Amino acid sequence: MIGAGELDRRIRIQHAVNLNDPDYNEEIPTWIDDAIVWAKMEFHKSEESEASARRYAEMGLYFTIRYRSDLTAEHRLAYKNGSGVEEYYEIVGRPRELGRRQFLKVQARLIE
Repeated sequence: MIGAGELDRRIRIQHAVNLNDPDYNEEIPTWIDDAIVWAKMEFHKSEESEASARRYAEMGLYFTIRYRSDLTAEHRLAYKNGSGVEEYYEIVGRPRELGRRQFLKVQARLIE
């Protein structure tokens, strides 16, 4: 199983909300942090596809975190990479439980 030392990355779990701008009376979509957690990051695939005569590269990852019952595909994950650039990942599918509520394995795709 996973040891605590393998959870060596900090990620933020975020959910979307609409805030009301009082000056223009319109809703502004924004993301708010739910939690900051330790995670293990594993690359699982990298694909290229062509759409409308453009090439797109898609990078997929697995993040393994301690078990949480509130994480859904409606959330996104924010991770600051080794260069200090913040990257955002959408959750693909439902997180998979590992052990008896010990860890969650979350499949994620980079949002570009």
